[in-house]
Amino acid sequence: MGEDRNDFDTEFGPTNVEIHAVSTAVELGDAGLALEVAKHVDASGLSPERQSRFLLDVARAHAQRRHVGEATAALMEAETLAPEQIHDHHLAREVIRDLIQLLDPRVPESLRNLAERSAVI
Repeated sequence: MGEDRNDFDTEFGPTNVEIHAVSTAVELGDAGLALEVAKHVDASGLSPERQSRFLLDVARAHAQRRHVGEATAALMEAETLAPEQIHDHHLAREVIRDLIQLLDPRVPESLRNLAERSAVI
């Protein structure tokens, strides 16, 4: 197709393919590849929900690398775009829980508040 399209709300095109590449890399535990691909993705033309899911995968990749600040920032941005995607998604809760465990007992207030909004703590 060569371009992003949204026929019948499918949000299909090169950007969505790249987002799937990030997600797949994270699932396979290759955070380095996920973050490298994510650097070149501009998801701003997609729906807030799709952008939020992309940012959740970016947060997961950062968490795999123990980049707590970057993971938290990605989660906060994702929450701004689509709060329900972060508050209700099991992968988001898992990342939040992992970040809290990494930081315990010095969990930043922003992450603690996100955990409360997501019913993690």
